[in-house]
Amino acid sequence: MAKLADALDSKSSEGHPSCGFESHLRHQPREAGGINVSRIKNLILSCLLIQAILPSLAKAQSIEESIAEAVLAAPASLRNGATVIVRDPRGIPKVVRQGTNTLVCEPDGPQSGFAVECYHESFKPVMDWTYKRLAEGVRSFAEMFADGGPDVNIAPGSMQYALVGPSREQAVQRMQIKVPYATSESTGLSTTERPNGPWLMWAGTAAAHIMFEKRPPGVPFDYPGQ
Repeated sequence: MAKLADALDSKSSEGHPSCGFESHLRHQPREAGGINVSRIKNLILSCLLIQAILPSLAKAQSIEESIAEAVLAAPASLRNGATVIVRDPRGIPKVVRQGTNTLVCEPDGPQSGFAVECYHESFKPVMDWTYKRLAEGVRSFAEMFADGGPDVNIAPGSMQYALVGPSREQAVQRMQIKVPYATSESTGLSTTERPNGPWLMWAGTAAAHIMFEKRPPGVPFDYPGQ
């Protein structure tokens, strides 16, 4: 959920750094007939290529590095047996290590900050749906759940672990317990948000889960689906 909030936030404010075209134009020597248009075109093309390539280079990792990073969110005793997946720009998953237990882990993505997640295999269709919607260009939770949300059977009591922060060094552990359709009455848990939990979020819905800290910034208090 933290990844989703970060992704939606980055989409709502996304932009590209300036290549300084205005400054270059102001200082470009004029030749006969005016500014050298060919040189300016080459500058623009070079800058666009740099913008496209640098993020990939900055995040380029070996398979071993991706695996080591992805499992950081999981309890130490479960890391060696976890399945690890990576996603392409369309959000399509690729298994880079098949595991032996029911945990699935993902390394950090292209959004700002640091976030790695591990979750029970029954929750993977939700993650797949989330990344598919992001690839389609949604920019808010309202748009994300406009069609009602994913139709998925999540195993009651299954875990989701995350290591989230401004950087890897500053990341903190978070966890959730998935309890589909649970209510305050069925669990004895409060639905009032608490900074040091546990409390029940999105009670009575397919996405009900037990939280142990406050909601990530940008995540709505009420379930945005149907």
